[in-house]
Order: sequence, then C-alpha cells, then structure tokens
Amino acid sequence: MAARRAGPVEAALKRDLKALPADLASSALAATALQLARELDDGGNPASSKALCARALAESLEKLRALAPEKVRE
Repeated sequence: MAARRAGPVEAALKRDLKALPADLASSALAATALQLARELDDGGNPASSKALCARALAESLEKLRALAPEKVRE
C-alpha cells in the first residue's frame, strides 16, 4: 500500500506545528487539527462540511498558539 500524500492544508499545518514545542505539536489538540486539515483536503467533502472544518481548524490553531510560550508566538 502506497503512503498517503499530504494535501496542501495538511502540509501547511504540519509546517505550523513544527514551530510549536514538541508537547503541543504532539497533543490531542494538534492531532484533531491534523484530522481537520485532512478533511479540508478531501475533495469528496461538501462545501458545508469544509466550512465547519475550516472554522474548527482555525480555532484549534488559535488555541495551540495561545498555549505556546511567548517566544514561540512572536
């Protein structure tokens, strides 16, 4: 079985997560964000689903960044 290739939203999220401390980047909140990014990249999902996922992903990223130490947020 071939490895699944990350879509553009997933790839961008992974870049963002690399900027966070390891404990945040591997947290349940980060894993949830990653799943939301995959849902956004899935071409089979309807626009209404993507809109909900986009909002939830933005909120998850905001929470992750708020939990990060001050120097990481700069």
